Amino acid sequence: MAMSLNLRRKEHDDNGQLVLVAGYESGHTCAYTVSESSWSLIYINKSHSQPILSVAIHPSLESFFTSSADANIVQHPLAIATQPIKVINTKHAGQTSLQVRDDGRIIVSAGWDGCGRVYSSITLKQVAVLKWHTGGLQVSAFSGEVDKKRWIVIGGKDAKITLWDVFN
Repeated sequence: MAMSLNLRRKEHDDNGQLVLVAGYESGHTCAYTVSESSWSLIYINKSHSQPILSVAIHPSLESFFTSSADANIVQHPLAIATQPIKVINTKHAGQTSLQVRDDGRIIVSAGWDGCGRVYSSITLKQVAVLKWHTGGLQVSAFSGEVDKKRWIVIGGKDAKITLWDVFN
């Protein structure tokens, strides 16, 4: 069963091709190129032991990220390959709603433990913890650039939404 999807149009592609990434309950992830007439599987891997909660495509369209009910965040290639680029055990299970900032430098996640976490998209190292909510988090997002800032927004089970100004 599909648990998370992300669809992007290939920039500078005259054929109108799309890139589709899917995360499945089995812990598998697949990447496809999609056109009006066909779907082509370009990557498949099982790097999670639990259902995938979130997939996010890097703006460069060279890779994508997955998170799961396990504690791993995984960077996968958006190319014909057999192995992920990088796997990191964050020691924080249940990170969902992965988002990559439009400049591609950082990733944010919403955690079941009530913390938002910010990671470098290059090293996958945690660079900030956003802690304010009293319950598990369900959603995270980045704003586009507003007054030369890119905001992080996080929402959770406590019915509250927080706005964060970090790494601007």
